[in-house]
Amino acid sequence: MRTTHLSNNRAPVLLAAFALAAVSLAALGQQRNAAPTPLESTSAQQMSAAATAFLASLSDAQREAIVYAFTADNRTNWSNVPIFVHHRPGLRFADLTNAQRQAAHELLRASTSSQGYQKITGIMRLDSIHGARSLAELDQEGPAEDDRPYVREEAESFGSGSYVVAIFGNPATGTDWGWVIQGHHMGASFTVTDGRAAFTPLFLGATPLVLEHGIHAGWSALSHEVTRGFELMQALKPEQRAMAIQGDTPPNDVPAGVGRKDSLAEHQGLRAAEMTPGQHRLLRVLVEEYVRNSDFDAAEAQLDAITAAGWDNLWFSWQGQTDDPGGPLFYRVQGERILIELTQRPNHIHTIVRDPANDYGEQWLDEVFTEEYSATDRFDAAVRVYEAGGGR
Repeated sequence: MRTTHLSNNRAPVLLAAFALAAVSLAALGQQRNAAPTPLESTSAQQMSAAATAFLASLSDAQREAIVYAFTADNRTNWSNVPIFVHHRPGLRFADLTNAQRQAAHELLRASTSSQGYQKITGIMRLDSIHGARSLAELDQEGPAEDDRPYVREEAESFGSGSYVVAIFGNPATGTDWGWVIQGHHMGASFTVTDGRAAFTPLFLGATPLVLEHGIHAGWSALSHEVTRGFELMQALKPEQRAMAIQGDTPPNDVPAGVGRKDSLAEHQGLRAAEMTPGQHRLLRVLVEEYVRNSDFDAAEAQLDAITAAGWDNLWFSWQGQTDDPGGPLFYRVQGERILIELTQRPNHIHTIVRDPANDYGEQWLDEVFTEEYSATDRFDAAVRVYEAGGGR
């Protein structure tokens, strides 16, 4: 192997060049936030191109089934409940060809960061594991006497094939369109308008949160959401905890979940202005764990909106015990431009992220969206149908 040695007279020149390059890169880094993002690298452009390619891969009948008008009623029709409860508009992954699934994944990657993509697809894979185990348990043990007749169909509806994609409007225009991917424990809604991209509302959940058996024991689709909130709670002083804690018992679900967009108005808990710099940093880390599920430019735009509204104006609240990160707990981060909630039951979490001012891009579109049909409404309706013997 030939080795090249620097001569003494060239080394200072090269070192000086490296130093100059370092200064130039630092200057570029300082200007990066002020410089516009190249159009082809923006979430809006990439999503529009990927969605157009995905639609081109479909048959006419499939496009008829997946494309809907860009209206509030259509776009708010999502849920995190199993598909047997809420028969969603759009196309199931099970009804796509391999090539079409690949195109759908290209759209999902164009809409999210690497961590967001891995979380969403991890939830889909986890649901397949959960469904297989649920069916195995039913086959082995048989239904209990008090089992409702839809339990088996619920288990059969679990899995990656039951997640549904719908597109609203025409992505080829590059403006005023959106899409949603939804299914058990997941509802991810994206909006594109005038070169901007929004990613709220975003519901992600998991059961089990951590796999306990088999070769994948220890794996989690949502690995840091509980940890980030628990770390902040542990960093609070006793008097701060007293302000943050709003109750001993966490809610069974996220209060701002499906159909409850406008359910919260009053800020509760500990205001970020009362936090130390170290606690403030943990709060930002928690927020970024959720916001950075979107691609970089959409995430930075959301963080800029939070900054404009004031990080000191965020509120952190907690319900439940504070000693065990695996125990029942709930936390909320609430502000003018961000709402994050997480609730944890045994090895089972639900999370939601909203932008109170711009869910579904409503601020950009100058519209007001309402959500009138909650997950509980849908589930209760399904129970009534099955108890009445109506089947599907």
